[in-house]
Amino acid sequence: MTSPNRLKAALAEARPLFGVWMQLGHPAIAEMMGLLGYDVVLIDMEHGPGSLGDTGNMMRGVQRSKASAMVRVPSGDPAFLKPLLDLGPEGVMIPMVESADQARAAVAACRYPPKGNRGWAAGVARAAQYGLDTDYTLKTAADLVVACQIESVRSVEAVEAICTVDGIDIIFIGRNDLAADAGHILDLDHSDVNAMVDRVLAVARKAGKKTGTVPSAGRDWASLFRDGFDLILPSGDVSLLRDAARAELGAFQKFTGEPSPTTAVHPSAKPGSY
Repeated sequence: MTSPNRLKAALAEARPLFGVWMQLGHPAIAEMMGLLGYDVVLIDMEHGPGSLGDTGNMMRGVQRSKASAMVRVPSGDPAFLKPLLDLGPEGVMIPMVESADQARAAVAACRYPPKGNRGWAAGVARAAQYGLDTDYTLKTAADLVVACQIESVRSVEAVEAICTVDGIDIIFIGRNDLAADAGHILDLDHSDVNAMVDRVLAVARKAGKKTGTVPSAGRDWASLFRDGFDLILPSGDVSLLRDAARAELGAFQKFTGEPSPTTAVHPSAKPGSY
């Protein structure tokens, strides 16, 4: 009773994938974003406040739609990945991968023996339909999409080695942290940062890996797709809610002639901040 991984299938179609970040940790918002038509709903457990229980409920909401539920974890710690994987995400994103050894360890934590060291609980896990998916251990679990984030100068220097690791599906560039580590915090369009982004993209594509990132003021999501990226996540629940509210309040304040108390947004709150 194999459950197909829709994210894996979408990546194989070689079409642009448009995603959204979830940082408020609310199942109804995740459900809504999936129903709206995003390809990927990425639940952020690195910077978001949601618990494992919240994440499981968010995935339940997303599964009502055609979207895929992916989770960014705080780190590649196997102790954290174990219960998360038992909840059944279609993909996981590992932040700050800086070496091939880290990439191999991340893959190993996501695969059952003999290909890895993931602990087995498929007889009761939600990921295996609480034991009803009899194919899960030997087939379904192997379809999990694994993304590694390249977000430091050291990561860029090691990208060729990272891309040789079997089991890494997506190389995802965290441009905000990369810019900061390179000495250009908040300047995602600095020439040094763009050069590193382009290098990672070229290396990953040559290695046959899918690629993803976030936009910036100088490289919007459309231009990044034209550059060859496969997955772009421009906005999140916080920024979409904030910006819609600011626009509506701004229109009201213009109508009443009242000065707007919220005339600016911190640079880190703009696209590319994730």
